[in-house]
Amino acid sequence: MKKTVLISTILLSSLFAEVIWLEEAPIRMKWEEAIKYCEDRNAILPSKKVFQKLWYANNRAADLDGFNISVSYWTSDEVKDNKQAAYPFYFVQGRDTWYYKADRYGVRCIKKEK
Repeated sequence: MKKTVLISTILLSSLFAEVIWLEEAPIRMKWEEAIKYCEDRNAILPSKKVFQKLWYANNRAADLDGFNISVSYWTSDEVKDNKQAAYPFYFVQGRDTWYYKADRYGVRCIKKEK
């Protein structure tokens, strides 16, 4: 059973996660730019765990409403042994392999539900 996602002009509210997903940023960004972009919206980048929870809750489907399956999205998780790298999340495979922070990926910020 596919979960439904409600879309508004500002927020994408997930019925199956404990966060409110903001709409995707209009451009791909470096990791530091993504952190700032979310902070400017009083939000944060989701962790790998948040993306994984969303992916598993959708039965590991890549076609999750509101997400572009061809895009990897930055997570808040940095690589411990390499401060030049962080983890984007890729919905097609549920993968979170690290890449350099200077690379440009999609950005979806989250806010905690009240």
